[in-house]
Amino acid sequence: MEIKIDEVASFLSELIKVNTSNPPGNETPAAKLVAEKLSEYGIEAQVLESEPNRGNVVAAIDSGEPGPTLLLLSHLDVVPADPKEWSVDPFSGLIKDGFVWGRGALDCKGAAVMELYAFIKIVQEKKFKGKIIYASTADEETGGEKGAKWLVESKPDLVKAEYVINEGGGYAIPVKGKPVFTVQTAEKGVYWFKLKFKGKPGHGSMPGTGDNAIVKTAQAAKRISEWKAPIVPTKHTEVFLKNLMKALGKPYLANFLLSPVLGGLFLRGIKEKSQRAFIEAMLRNTFAPTIVRGGYKENIIPSECELVVDCRLLPGFDETWVKETLKNIIGDIEYELSFIKREPATESPIDTPLFKAIEKTLAKEFPGALVSAYMVPGGTDSRFFRRKFKSVAYGYIPMIPSLPFEEIAKMVHGIDEKIPVEVLEKGVDLLYKTLVEFYSLV
Repeated sequence: MEIKIDEVASFLSELIKVNTSNPPGNETPAAKLVAEKLSEYGIEAQVLESEPNRGNVVAAIDSGEPGPTLLLLSHLDVVPADPKEWSVDPFSGLIKDGFVWGRGALDCKGAAVMELYAFIKIVQEKKFKGKIIYASTADEETGGEKGAKWLVESKPDLVKAEYVINEGGGYAIPVKGKPVFTVQTAEKGVYWFKLKFKGKPGHGSMPGTGDNAIVKTAQAAKRISEWKAPIVPTKHTEVFLKNLMKALGKPYLANFLLSPVLGGLFLRGIKEKSQRAFIEAMLRNTFAPTIVRGGYKENIIPSECELVVDCRLLPGFDETWVKETLKNIIGDIEYELSFIKREPATESPIDTPLFKAIEKTLAKEFPGALVSAYMVPGGTDSRFFRRKFKSVAYGYIPMIPSLPFEEIAKMVHGIDEKIPVEVLEKGVDLLYKTLVEFYSLV
């Protein structure tokens, strides 16, 4: 069965209409929709629930000849969207003006669909060796416990792979008219934590009768948000910045940005806010206060308040660093610290047949383009495969430069998320060509 030209966008539209906002997730209907599409092409898939309504879809095809196992990985859940903030219904899957609109168009249903059709095409044409697996999972947006993590721990034989292609890279950053394509080869550690502040209750009409825990929390949140960690250059960030500055024709700038002494000054010289934030997050450990919980009645001075902080750490740092650093930042305000999540940074080697295949494919399609490894400031499900199976896991969903990186950064987890149809269709083509190139090298 041949893939129709407009089918890719139409199927993404269908998938967006299945509301998989996490929480609660409810990914099973989306997993079944993907399984049905694979079935149309004669490919059998399994829908596996970690618990009711938390569905993951997996399909594996063995070529019958020796070769590596490669996994195309994505996720089906999305972050919530408030319709009042959007110019279209975020779960309409509307196709207009050359875009597919809706929550998940970029993160990560668009990637799931690109991988799906690249998988179908290479299986149909039998241009692979070893085993190729397609998996789209639940729960990535709240940590992967019911999705990728559950699969690697409970169903390892279904998803174990030497190579993994996942979200987190493939974006093109235009530099002097030439794109620099990013390949995510590493990601920061996730160390979310909660701080509890205590005071004494009192009557709200007489503030001096109590000790306000919300005020203590606000003071601590301000200190945390204003503090900046030292710059610590890491291998994957060094590679990325040297490539980026080389493309700009200013290779010397990379050394200044990577400098623990001068880096902060040169970061301030980057005028575009999202670019500066992106690069800075690769160079420093970060703290971001995200949730405050305190108080229960209008006229009672709150005696307890909690602050949740999203903490991301570079390779080589852990909770010990967090504990010692918080003592210095918060100072004289007493608090209780508890960790919500502790997951160290993960990395994959760059010198592999898969990375070479990505470079060769993009060089053919975009003469003069540069391909660079980089470390993503956030986290992806790749970390489970790197840790459990020692997989070479790359974030690589190739997106042609017609969608500016700054726009992608604003729309992922933002409002009016959408993907150009041409980017979606070309992404399938580039993924397919990358796979063909990879199998020619192994």
